[in-house]
Amino acid sequence: MNPFELRNPDSVAAASGAAGPARVFKAAGIDLLDRLKERIDDPDALVNLLPLGAELGGIGRSDDGTIRLGALVTLQQIADSDALAAPGLRALREACGEAATPQVRSRATLGGNLLQRNRCWYFRSAAFQCAHDGKGDRCLAWHGENRYHAIFGVVDCLRVHPSNAAPPLMVLGAEVEVQRGEARRRQPIAALFPDSPAAATAEHTLGADDVLIAVHLPAAAARGGSAYRESREKQSFDWATTAAAVHLGVEGGRITSASICLGAVAPNPWPVDDAQSLVGEAPSRELFEQLARRVFRRATPTEQNRYKVEVGQAILVDALLAAAGL
Repeated sequence: MNPFELRNPDSVAAASGAAGPARVFKAAGIDLLDRLKERIDDPDALVNLLPLGAELGGIGRSDDGTIRLGALVTLQQIADSDALAAPGLRALREACGEAATPQVRSRATLGGNLLQRNRCWYFRSAAFQCAHDGKGDRCLAWHGENRYHAIFGVVDCLRVHPSNAAPPLMVLGAEVEVQRGEARRRQPIAALFPDSPAAATAEHTLGADDVLIAVHLPAAAARGGSAYRESREKQSFDWATTAAAVHLGVEGGRITSASICLGAVAPNPWPVDDAQSLVGEAPSRELFEQLARRVFRRATPTEQNRYKVEVGQAILVDALLAAAGL
């Protein structure tokens, strides 16, 4: 790790103005510290966002039922929040409450979880030069170790998106609030991720001077039921091998709305368009198993990660059953 300057701006606008190609934002710094130690990032300055808790922190509910989650809110605060107690928001509480370890959850922020870099060992090691880090000309995972890599949405890079908060936020119809200079904008959370996740593109679409301010959940997200399930090799301090977030509306014994997003299986959080086929049907294990088989039939696994097809189906069915209350 090389020396760097630590900057402590007194406002979000000042933080945005302090950013640049050789400077990076720091919140809790959990992912950033790993990257600095491996010299994946080698900035001349860190722009510290933690002093801006008044602008970037807190969980609040407006009169219309919209919920605002500040970008500096920790994963544990989300998991424990009474404002997120509705069954429709359970997927987000579960995803944040199962991440990493209690120590990490108490420090890791929502913004950091959404904007973290991928965990491919070729990208994370200074010993390798891959297309995604801009130092190589190809994805080394294609013909290397790819046990934990993508089975959907691959362009030319097998990385998987590591955020476990992103899939539930996708199914809940969240929006992100971003500030650049004095200007703020809101956009669907799907716009936070690249349309074509090629090796040359970053894991998110924010510019160097964009600051993630908050995530907003619409009032409708609290209705219905939701669930998050993931598989991993260890019970704690491990990354998901497959994940699924589901939000369902059920009335009169029929599904009235359905949204599904998979995690840990694609370079982006992976929305499942087939979810709409559930609308009008009576929820059942058989229905959900049919859907899961149909979804994963389109997967393109490598020889080493074929297990993700079978495991991913089981995880999706579990999430669907939980969201439907079965």
